Amino acid sequence: MKPLEEQDHYELLEISPQASAEEIEGAYQMARSIYADESMAGRSVFEAGDAALIRDRVEVAYCALIDRETRRAYDAELGGVVPEHVEPTSETESGALPPESLEDFDPLDASQGEFDGTRLRRLRMHRGIELERVAEVTKVNPTYLRFIEEERFDDLPAAVYVRGFVLGYAGCVGLDPRRVAKSYMSRYEESRNSSKRRLFGRR
Repeated sequence: MKPLEEQDHYELLEISPQASAEEIEGAYQMARSIYADESMAGRSVFEAGDAALIRDRVEVAYCALIDRETRRAYDAELGGVVPEHVEPTSETESGALPPESLEDFDPLDASQGEFDGTRLRRLRMHRGIELERVAEVTKVNPTYLRFIEEERFDDLPAAVYVRGFVLGYAGCVGLDPRRVAKSYMSRYEESRNSSKRRLFGRR
């Protein structure tokens, strides 16, 4: 088997370049199950950090292949020849996501809406940007970047630092930094205030 960094999206999901949308979805769900933190199958082989890295790669692969247009672009990059995929179902004929995957996705239109950690992660994945790349560009510890995406507010530092991290993250993935920071920091502050209220309420 090739090293992880040398595998293309199809190899990572263990599917053929002619795989249907249903096969991609099935492979994605299987990979998520295998590399989940609580998975006993993966725990004996991978360290927690390795499994998290693989999960990120799996998300990137899935986002690139499940959308018809991004898949065509990716296939062209692989070898210059776009393979003939299995005849799409009626749900995917127009390039839309199959119904079973819609509930897993937040809107990817970055021009509107609020920015929570889940949406930031989805947008980053959709654009094919690894978290490690964001860390490299922004010089922010990848652990903090992961905490931002997971909204582990209690594990993040003071607001002034988090705001800087979010500004850098947003700029790195092609979003409006000030707009993202304003939206995200409102969630951060609300969570911190709620934690304080709970703490004082126990006294």
